[in-house]
Amino acid sequence: MYQIKRRHLPYSKLKAYMVENRITQKELSNLLKISAVALNQKINGTGGDFNLNEVRNICRHLKISSDEYFIEPQVSKVKTKLMERVNSD
Repeated sequence: MYQIKRRHLPYSKLKAYMVENRITQKELSNLLKISAVALNQKINGTGGDFNLNEVRNICRHLKISSDEYFIEPQVSKVKTKLMERVNSD
C-alpha cells in the first residue's frame, strides 16, 4: 500500500469548513494567488505550510479564527491560560 509522505499535519478542520460552506479550493487559491495544486498540498500536509500572510487572508476572507483552524489546540490552551493569569494580576 502507498503511504502519503506528509511534511506537516493536514488542516482537516479547515477542509471540513470549506466543504460545509461550499468554498472550493480554486476560490481559496485565487484569493491567495497560488495554484489550486499548491493550496491542495498545503491543506493536505504534503507541501509547504501556510505563511502568516496567507493565514491572515484566509481568516479575514472566511471570517474564522486562526487559533481554531491553524494553531494546535494545546498551544492555544496554553496561550489562553497565560492570558487569564496576566489579566487576573
